[in-house]
Amino acid sequence: MKALSTGIGLQLHWIQPSALERRFELYSENRLLEELRIAPDRTAYGALTIANTETERWILKGTGILKRRLSIREDGEDDDFAVYRPKFWGDGWVEFVKGSKFHWKSTNFWGTGRGFYNEQNELLFVLKPKLFDLLKMQSVVKIGAQFNELDELPLLLMLACYLYVLDSYAGM
Repeated sequence: MKALSTGIGLQLHWIQPSALERRFELYSENRLLEELRIAPDRTAYGALTIANTETERWILKGTGILKRRLSIREDGEDDDFAVYRPKFWGDGWVEFVKGSKFHWKSTNFWGTGRGFYNEQNELLFVLKPKLFDLLKMQSVVKIGAQFNELDELPLLLMLACYLYVLDSYAGM
């Protein structure tokens, strides 16, 4: 996995270009960094998801009913690169095969922001909904400057968007 280029800003934007499809794009100013596509079905969890960065393509697949998990693989590979295990209240842990672990949870009491924390409980970034267009999902991502070069950051950003979408569709 490659880190995002050093030229990106510390504030990014996830944008849903069309309200009629589950496709999301991550921008730094006017530059497209990543794209996330969720296959159409009734619920977001369990859907095959394709995530693209400038250089890589990832497949996310949810499995399980009582013991859910989200497998993350490089396109064309049979082995998991990382696994996300949700907990009952909407938080969860993602563990990479190389050993690093990150906790997805609310960043404040009201739950208006969510983010990934490292094992030292340092906030890597926060994702907050942006209420500009009520028909499309949009969010702002603010990255801690010290984590801008983190190797896992591109995948964590995509996973954050996926979990945000999952949470939004769960209410439907």
